[in-house]
Amino acid sequence: MIVPSWKDPRWPFAALLSLYAVVGCSLLGLNRTPGQIVLVVGASCLLDLLFTRVLRGRVSEWPLSAYITGMSLSLLVNYAHGSWLPLVPVLLAIGSKHLITLGGRHVYNPSLFGLAVSLLIADHSISPAPAYQWGGSWIVPAFFVASALALFVGRVGRGWLVLSFLLFYAAQTALRAQVMRWHLPPESLFLGTMGAPSFYLFAFYMITDPRTSPPGRTAQIWTGFALAMLDLYFHTRESLYTFYYAGLALATARLLFGWIRPRGSRLGAPERSSGNAPAARFRIVLATATLSATLLLLGATRSRHADLDPGFRFDRVDPEQSGVRSQLGTTLEEVDPRVAHVAKWVLSVGSAVACADVDLDGRIDLFLTGPIHRPEDRAVLYRNLGEFRFERVPIPCLDPIVREPSAHGLVAGALFADWDQDGDSDLFLPVAFGSCRLLANRLQEAGELRFEDVTRAAGLEAHSVSLSAQALDYDRDGSLDLFVAQAMAPYLPDYEAPTPLNLFALPAPAHPGDRRMFHFMHASWYDARNGGRNRLYRGSGGLRFHETAQLEMAETHWSLAIGASDLDLDGYTDLYVANDFGPDDLYQNRSGAGFVLQRGRDAGSIGRDTYKGMNATCADFDRDLDLDLHVSNVHQALQAEGSLLWMNHSEPGDLRFQDQAARRGVLNERRFGWGAAAGDLDNDGWIDLVQANGMVDDTPDSLYPDCPDYWYVNEKVMRSGPEIHAYADRWGDLRGRGIFGRELNRVYLNRGAQARPQFVDLAPAVGWTERTNSRGIALVDLDDDGRLDAVVTHPFAVASIYRNRDATPTPRAWIGIRLMGDGVTTHRDALGSRCVVRWRENGVEFAQVREGTAQSGFSAQGDPRLHFGLGETKQPVDVEVSWYGGETEVYRGLEANAYYELRAKSAARRVDAPRVSALRSPLVCCRARPG
Repeated sequence: MIVPSWKDPRWPFAALLSLYAVVGCSLLGLNRTPGQIVLVVGASCLLDLLFTRVLRGRVSEWPLSAYITGMSLSLLVNYAHGSWLPLVPVLLAIGSKHLITLGGRHVYNPSLFGLAVSLLIADHSISPAPAYQWGGSWIVPAFFVASALALFVGRVGRGWLVLSFLLFYAAQTALRAQVMRWHLPPESLFLGTMGAPSFYLFAFYMITDPRTSPPGRTAQIWTGFALAMLDLYFHTRESLYTFYYAGLALATARLLFGWIRPRGSRLGAPERSSGNAPAARFRIVLATATLSATLLLLGATRSRHADLDPGFRFDRVDPEQSGVRSQLGTTLEEVDPRVAHVAKWVLSVGSAVACADVDLDGRIDLFLTGPIHRPEDRAVLYRNLGEFRFERVPIPCLDPIVREPSAHGLVAGALFADWDQDGDSDLFLPVAFGSCRLLANRLQEAGELRFEDVTRAAGLEAHSVSLSAQALDYDRDGSLDLFVAQAMAPYLPDYEAPTPLNLFALPAPAHPGDRRMFHFMHASWYDARNGGRNRLYRGSGGLRFHETAQLEMAETHWSLAIGASDLDLDGYTDLYVANDFGPDDLYQNRSGAGFVLQRGRDAGSIGRDTYKGMNATCADFDRDLDLDLHVSNVHQALQAEGSLLWMNHSEPGDLRFQDQAARRGVLNERRFGWGAAAGDLDNDGWIDLVQANGMVDDTPDSLYPDCPDYWYVNEKVMRSGPEIHAYADRWGDLRGRGIFGRELNRVYLNRGAQARPQFVDLAPAVGWTERTNSRGIALVDLDDDGRLDAVVTHPFAVASIYRNRDATPTPRAWIGIRLMGDGVTTHRDALGSRCVVRWRENGVEFAQVREGTAQSGFSAQGDPRLHFGLGETKQPVDVEVSWYGGETEVYRGLEANAYYELRAKSAARRVDAPRVSALRSPLVCCRARPG
């Protein structure tokens, strides 16, 4: 095998790509692992050798071109989490080189063909590497341009092609900037388009392939013009992949023209003069095998809708029956007029649900928030009357807050916990553009349901832009602490004096050209660090808190959701913070003395995901008695990312996780994911998963006959650097447009850890067929029948309440557990306590684990009781409780199909429905035995 001469112009290109792969993975945040790069490059070289040997009978040269193709694809293509998905563009690229020829030469640049055709057939499982993953700086494109001019373009004689394409492309970009000026500032479009490194890879390396581009000056100029005009055409179709499709279309036209010429070679056929009939047969065989392998790999990544009977159905409860109603208000019109064009993006979150028995009547009540709804619907407590009927409970201290967002901000979340341990649930409200609120429940003191605002006395008046909070006892002192996440920086960064961010009243310009007030958007699309610092407040007992010295939690990401569980089984609650626009933060609790940020080594490992974490839900999905983590994410055009499912393989004190979302079937492909909730929906003993989807549509601001896609406009902003996209005034106008709105939610049924895939989406089969924009999902047994119902919030509509109806001849067994701490070593809410249920079925012992937690997912707090499905068992069960901060106790012989209240060092109390008061419920005692 001959090694190409060192004067070959391909060598500097190969070296350049290799260098960038190393720098990109180590410094710039490319979402690639070294293993993926080795897989793609190795497969390209091996396939090239195989095809050459089969078609030519011998291999004469080292596969340098295949190495370049593989390295290009490893940098230019973005994948979801499928292990073998990177091979799809490889098969297409190398296959096109050998199987689609004219006159014995390939027609398509292999990298271009592999990428462009993957975009056409992969249904968003494959996308171009987002421009923001190239470092967000002009340094990278400048590096590519300088390297190309110095090392490559001149040596291959394609200078006229590059120059003409750049000039024509700049002219048509200026034309588009003029046409789109009402939707997007011209500088945003121009700089975003011309500043993307992938554009310069296309212009200087991909279209200058000597094998697939014309050598003559005139032909090069016409080729540059044709590429720019084809690109303009695809822009009129609002395509997101214009220059890739332009290159593919031009090469296809050249192929067809050459194919129909009298002396042209047919597609895939050898030259007539060769007489090589076996090669033609081999081409057909190889083409069929390549196509079959490609489709097989793509099919392995799709959601499976198995022909299964879910055994239950979700029936939506009509608002007229439930009494839960709301309407859109004028919030989007009340914001500062200078940012009205992006208000729908910024205010698209904050629709939340929280569940608790606030009046101690034994039924679970609801608190709902809706920031862009009418003032009277923005923060509402609904008392559960039974039979899925609810009534509003007035909270007078909230009235001025919900009616004056410019002065008090917007209530954007809710969290119940008994912070003062008096036996009733208090309410903490995360607030955006104002101070969070703590409302003390005075039921026990006053004898009636009444809330009092104790924010100032509690020490929680700091200005916030918060969507979520979590209650935990991080130091095991028996008092609940409070972790408040910041979704955005609470203060504008460029002012000398602290200047709160208030979307309703931004500062006036201090001088002509002053734009400091607009500098509040994320500074990066893959590693934004300009969010606010999250706050950990240590509970001092009662309703008083003091902020800690951050305990080494200094990250300033855009935090949306907080998972809290003992992930490493050392007896202390750890924290997983899901962040938008960058990696998530996993904080390992150091025995109550502080937290250590855990971060993996390679891209895609925990803490280095570079994705958009929307949700954080802890649950044991594989029943190995370790708590796993589910994180929702976006999987759409330009962002073939998808959700994360961190399977826990930790040892005591040692955190170890592996993402298996694609393998287990919960990637949530082709969806814009938000909140999720985990629970056993069919009571078969395996935890299922429900997923909320859909960004925004034009429901609050319809302007066009249809709902145009804003992603086409926003993609230009995504390509730009932080000097553009970090400033709200440089964003396109979202009014009247949508971003992947009106999507189907998912109901992932868990078929057991040995099934492949483990989860199957059965949403249509259970009645979830509505296309909506959803945010938070809470699973809660609203009618106490042992089946988990669902409450789903929507930014532009009233919350949906779904009743879980059994559809099996013989209902499966279940048990519900309410943990009550002793109020000394274990807080009354028993958050962090670990509950393991053991039972036998057909002679086989099974076990499940749940852990007491407050917030259960993005914008949601589910049923405070721990629910366990028990399958077909008819035997009593044993319940082992490891009290947080206390001892382990075992409660033996509890009958199924009932709720129990378990108190530390006390007997189990069975609570039967219907109930009048939880304090006067019939009891069945089962003595606790130390475990």
